[in-house]
Amino acid sequence: MATKYWLLPYFKWNNNLGALLLVSVLVTAIYFVIFLCYNKFAPKIADKFNMNLYDNQGTMEHVLSQIPDGKKEQFLIIFDFNDNYISSGYVRNVDDQGNQQVELYGQDERVFTIDNARDQYQNDVKNSIIVDYKNKLKTYVILIS
Repeated sequence: MATKYWLLPYFKWNNNLGALLLVSVLVTAIYFVIFLCYNKFAPKIADKFNMNLYDNQGTMEHVLSQIPDGKKEQFLIIFDFNDNYISSGYVRNVDDQGNQQVELYGQDERVFTIDNARDQYQNDVKNSIIVDYKNKLKTYVILIS
């Protein structure tokens, strides 16, 4: 049974397992800080250099996962390709499995015309339109302060 622990003496630092524990906790803490910094700053750096960090996300998931600074919520107005109103509401949940499903919420649903959506879209240069050719949908993404 002593053969299982033949590496143990190599991990002792001056015969002190407490020092080994301290070093492992420090390495773990450093890794955690690097992970947090990456998650916070990588999207901003990627946007600055016009890079895509979201290769595994669809367009809708990518757009709806980003809320620009100074904005609080995203309001969607969805039409088919014949400009028929389908639905609208504030984004609550976005499916990240590639199914392009979005949960919307809000008070009483208001029926929008395509002209209403275009007017709201033009109010902010950070607003966007998602065109889904497969499902034949146009989704106006309106950012709300």
